[in-house]
Amino acid sequence: MSFMACSTCLSIRVYPYMGFMTGQQYQCQDCETISPIVIEFETEEDFNAFLEARLGDQEE
Repeated sequence: MSFMACSTCLSIRVYPYMGFMTGQQYQCQDCETISPIVIEFETEEDFNAFLEARLGDQEE
């Protein structure tokens, strides 16, 4: 099962906000950002690997 993460805060609490003529929009329940851009992961392991890589980049 795939799932989405917020492109701003990386929360997985993202849900469809709007669609139709405006194109698909998503809203994050944590930071309340509304955006057409989300990060989609196939597995939880992919998400965890992404977070570890992102933390490693911030430490350097």
